[in-house]
Amino acid sequence: MNNLFTPFFTRLYGSLFLAIFTSVFLTFAVLDEWNAHDATEDFATDTVFFKDILEVQRKTENSEASVFYSNLDSSHYPFDIEWLGTQALSLVCNSCIYLNNHKNVDVYEIQNGELLSIHSVANTSDKFIIKDKQQEPELLGYEMTNEPFDIEEYSIFILLFVIVVVIGLVLYLPIRKLQKEINHLNQISFQLGSGNLKVRASNSLAEPLTILAKSFNKMADALSNKVNESQVFAQAVPHELRTPLSRIQLATGILRNKNLTAEQTSLVDNIDQYIDDIDELCSQIIQFSKLNIQTEENDCEYINLNNFITHRISQLILNPLIPVTVNFTEIITINCKAAHLRLIIDNMIKNAVAHAKSKVTISVSIAVNKIEIIIADDGKGIAEKDYDIIFIPYARLDNSRTRKTGGLGMGLAITKGAVNQLAGEINVSNSTSGGALFKISLPRSHENHLPSRNIKKTRVI
Repeated sequence: MNNLFTPFFTRLYGSLFLAIFTSVFLTFAVLDEWNAHDATEDFATDTVFFKDILEVQRKTENSEASVFYSNLDSSHYPFDIEWLGTQALSLVCNSCIYLNNHKNVDVYEIQNGELLSIHSVANTSDKFIIKDKQQEPELLGYEMTNEPFDIEEYSIFILLFVIVVVIGLVLYLPIRKLQKEINHLNQISFQLGSGNLKVRASNSLAEPLTILAKSFNKMADALSNKVNESQVFAQAVPHELRTPLSRIQLATGILRNKNLTAEQTSLVDNIDQYIDDIDELCSQIIQFSKLNIQTEENDCEYINLNNFITHRISQLILNPLIPVTVNFTEIITINCKAAHLRLIIDNMIKNAVAHAKSKVTISVSIAVNKIEIIIADDGKGIAEKDYDIIFIPYARLDNSRTRKTGGLGMGLAITKGAVNQLAGEINVSNSTSGGALFKISLPRSHENHLPSRNIKKTRVI
C-alpha cells in the first residue's frame, strides 16, 4: 500500500529539496550582489567625504590643486591620492573596470579587487584619483563615515525567511488541493453512509487519492448491487407470499359455509388471524426495505404538527383505557415528507399505548433549529443495555414486549428508518414514571438536507 503513495511524496520531497536549494542559491547570489553594490556606494561616500576634507585643507593653504594633490603625502591618509589632471583614466590604469556612479563619482575596480574613484576639482576640468590602500595605516585624527546598515549581519535571518516563504509556497498548492479532495471523499462517504447509494467519488483526483477513489467507487458499486438485490428480494418475497395467503383465505371462506363444529370454527378463526399477521408483516417488511434507501424524490410539504398528531391519534385504533395526552408549547410547523412523519407518529403512539399501564404523554417543542417530540409511557420501561437492541427488526426483549402486545417487532425499526430519512435522531431512556421515554429530534426544514427540487408549499391537516 505504501508503494501507491511513493510517486506523490517523491515529487513533493523533490520539490522541497529543489525549493530549498534554489532559495539558498538565489539568496546568497542576491546578498553578494547587494554587498558588492553596497560596498561600492560606501566607498564612493567615504571618498567624497575625504575629498571634502582635502579641499578644505587645500583652500586653507591657498594652494593650487595640481601642486597640492601632486605633493600630498598619502601615508598620512586612509587612501592613496594620485593627480590625474586632464588626462584620461585609461592612460593611468588601462585595466580598470567601471562599476557605477554614485553621488556624481565614477567608481572603478582595479585588477586586485581594490576600488578607485575619480573626483573633479571645483571650477576646473582637472581631476584626481582616490583609491584603496593595500594596507590601511592607523588614521591620524580621521574617522570614516559609519555604515548605518550592514546586511551581512542579517543574512542568516534573511536566508531563513526566504526558505520558509519558498517552502510555504511550494507546499501550499499541493496540500490545498489534497485537502479539497479529501473533503470531497469525506462528503461522498457521508452521503453513501446516509443511504444515497448513487453517489460516486470523482475520477479526476490526484495521486495518491486516485487509487482510493477507484476502490471507493468499486465498493459503492458492490454495496449498491447487494442492497438492490436485497431490496428486490425483500419486496418480492412478501408479494409472492400474498398469493398463497389469498388462496388460503379463499379456502377458509369456503370452509365457513360448511357445517363446522365449534372446534373447527375456532381453528379456521386462528388460520385467518395467522393470515392477517403474515399480511401485516409483509407490509411492514416492504415499508422497512423502502426506508433503508434514500430516494431522489422530494415531496416535502409544510405540515401543522399540532393538527397532524391530533389527527393521527383519532385515526388509530387504540386501547380506550389508555388516554394519550398531547402537550404543545406553541403552534409548530414542520417541512418534511408526510408519509415518513406518519410512520413515526403512528408506530410510536401504538408502541407506547401497547406497553403503558394507564397513560401516554406526548410533548412537542421547538429547540435550536429542530423540533423535539417526546413520547413517554408509564409501563415497565426498558433496560439501559437494551436501548440499541429495540431498534433492530424483530428484536424482542422480554415477555412484556412480545407478540401478545400486538406488535411484530418491526415498529421501532420502521420508526428509526423514517427518522433517518428525515435527517433526525431518535433516543430512548426511562421516564420519571418508570416507563419508556423516546425523544425524536427532527430538523425544522428537511429541504436543507436534500437536493434542490420543487417543494410543495403547504398542507395543513
